[in-house]
Amino acid sequence: MKHILTFVILTSTMLLLTSCNDITSNKVVLAQDQFIDKQVIFFTDERNVSREIPYYDAIIELKKQYPHHFKQLKVVSVNTKAKNKIADTPPTSPAIVVVENNQVICKVEGYNTKENIVKPVSRIIKSWKQ
Repeated sequence: MKHILTFVILTSTMLLLTSCNDITSNKVVLAQDQFIDKQVIFFTDERNVSREIPYYDAIIELKKQYPHHFKQLKVVSVNTKAKNKIADTPPTSPAIVVVENNQVICKVEGYNTKENIVKPVSRIIKSWKQ
């Protein structure tokens, strides 16, 4: 029975993690001087705002669905040195990164539709308890 439960937990975790795009096998570990329990981070490039419109729309929708988790939304400009305080290897802009226990568990970057941004991020946030 223990083996079956362990198998089910591992399988569901793998399915959840593989639903997000561009997750590297070693997972990007955040900067060592910060511990982030649960956080959504938006990487922006003010020089290319028109590419970010689906991300803004997705953030608005996600804020409506999960207001508690988006109160602390971090917005990081890829044009400043502040990004180095957040991640050792910042993603390509625009990007939304979901962090849990100092590890990136979901990353959506580059050109995407609003739906392709909302779905994987929403799946992760749903699993978080308030």
